[in-house]
Amino acid sequence: MSDHNPYSAFTTLSTDITERILSLLPIPTLIRASSVCKSWRSIISAPSFSALIAHNTNASPRPWFFLFGLHNTSSRNNQSFAFDPASNSWFHLPPAQEPRAGSCFIGANGFFFTTTPRFGFSRILNTSWHLTSPLRFSRINPLVGVFYDHDRGHCDLASGFACNLPKFIVVGGVRFIGGLVDIEDRLAVEIYDPHSDSWELCPPLPADFRSGYSSQYLSSALFRGRFYVFGIYSFSVSSFDLKKHVWSEVQTLRPPGVMFSFLIASPNMLVLAGMCNAPRGPSFNLWKVDELSMEFSEIAIMPHDFLYSLVDTEEDDKFASLKCVGLGNLIYVFNEEYHKKYPACVCEIGTESDKCRCSWRRLPQLPSPVNEFHKVISFCSTVSLHNIIQRE
Repeated sequence: MSDHNPYSAFTTLSTDITERILSLLPIPTLIRASSVCKSWRSIISAPSFSALIAHNTNASPRPWFFLFGLHNTSSRNNQSFAFDPASNSWFHLPPAQEPRAGSCFIGANGFFFTTTPRFGFSRILNTSWHLTSPLRFSRINPLVGVFYDHDRGHCDLASGFACNLPKFIVVGGVRFIGGLVDIEDRLAVEIYDPHSDSWELCPPLPADFRSGYSSQYLSSALFRGRFYVFGIYSFSVSSFDLKKHVWSEVQTLRPPGVMFSFLIASPNMLVLAGMCNAPRGPSFNLWKVDELSMEFSEIAIMPHDFLYSLVDTEEDDKFASLKCVGLGNLIYVFNEEYHKKYPACVCEIGTESDKCRCSWRRLPQLPSPVNEFHKVISFCSTVSLHNIIQRE
């Protein structure tokens, strides 16, 4: 029998070759590989390794789907999950650590946020929180967006806080004063500049959006230098110019038969995703939206069996608990009720010869155990492998 060690040749490879081989592995395998030896962990945890993975895929990182379940009376029952579309697998995360108990918790691309009593931010899967100077208007459940000042360059999320930070835009929400909620005040838009740790006041949401509108009734999409705000049930839409700091005219965006819908930014277009009560029966549809005219055209319908796999009741409002989030070319539709353990589907949007090509698939079940939550917070975000390895 040979005494040859089958792994001896691998250990003599140069660092560059080892790095290239490891970069071909899916993230769950990389996490396990990072525990094999100090050399591999050093390679995998380096910020440059994430850039190499992106180069291998010849595409931007595919956004993950995050689901946070909050329990009203016992924080021990809170749970955090993250779905990686590349490996088609869920991660059971440690509960999110907020800077202060009871604060409002939000997610946007690349970051977690809290807004009360102080505005704080942390990179996805990073345990370090940064508190900003106080918002002019303390608020609950606003919309939050992440954008970059092109005059200052762009920040690679994999490289940590030492790089150029983006700006944050905070829109809407409910005012929070001395422990009390004031739903009458129209809150100004505020933009945070991390370089000066200061907030700039901008015009509030147009009057067509009722005072006190929060993220429970609004969806948002950041697309081509504009922050779009859309009424999930009112179907009103307006956009905020991130350079000129002005709101566009309010328009109505409602395809026939739509009961509620969500506005999502894909790489090349705005997408409206909504539940439709059409003559042919209930359906969940996707429409391409022209950002100038707000005209729409249908691009996809969720398969009938997928839609009904998200619900298990015959009630008239059985689809009311469906929610939708998306980023890049992935759109996730899920049920925020406990009865089916929060099932979800995802649609991937591609293009062929200037035509949209959409493919749907079911997500695997959440890893057990799954608790019953009073509130579910969900969003999409790109994820840095650097931060995952650090957390592990």
